[in-house]
Amino acid sequence: MSNNSLYEYSIRSNDKFGRILFYLSNFLSIFGGCILIIIVIINVFSISGRVLFSSPLLGDFELVEMGCAIAIFSFLPFCHLKNGNVIVDFFSSKFPLYIRQLLDIFSNFIFLLVASFFTYRMIYGVIDMMKYKEQTMLLKLPVWIAFIPGVFSFFLLALVCFHILLREIINMDLNKIK
Repeated sequence: MSNNSLYEYSIRSNDKFGRILFYLSNFLSIFGGCILIIIVIINVFSISGRVLFSSPLLGDFELVEMGCAIAIFSFLPFCHLKNGNVIVDFFSSKFPLYIRQLLDIFSNFIFLLVASFFTYRMIYGVIDMMKYKEQTMLLKLPVWIAFIPGVFSFFLLALVCFHILLREIINMDLNKIK
């Protein structure tokens, strides 16, 4: 799948599940972009307060840290759905098509395992953060709040990996295997 247009996947996806994944991933990436804009505004106010009044915003680095984590997690499903991950194919570009397809299937399977494991561990992270009432140092914000979008993002990423894995298995050109 090429990266010609933003909505190419939604047009080419014939199944309802793929379109739902696309729209959820797209919405989540827009949400991550909005979080980044909020982070920039926080930094502008903090730097302006530091320069003009010698008083930066209290706990600005805590908000930026949590916001960056949420934004990064939010971009993962859409990036994978649009085949935007970095692929080093220096050696494999010379392989026959069916070998490259098998490598893609294997890498998507590994990515599915990793995304599923991260989802599982992030859920336990939320439970621990809530159980021990962990808070940020200055603002006393509960840390688990930043974990919730991360859990949703990794769960959606696991669904995207599963969908792409199935699509690649179904679309594999079995006639080329000899």
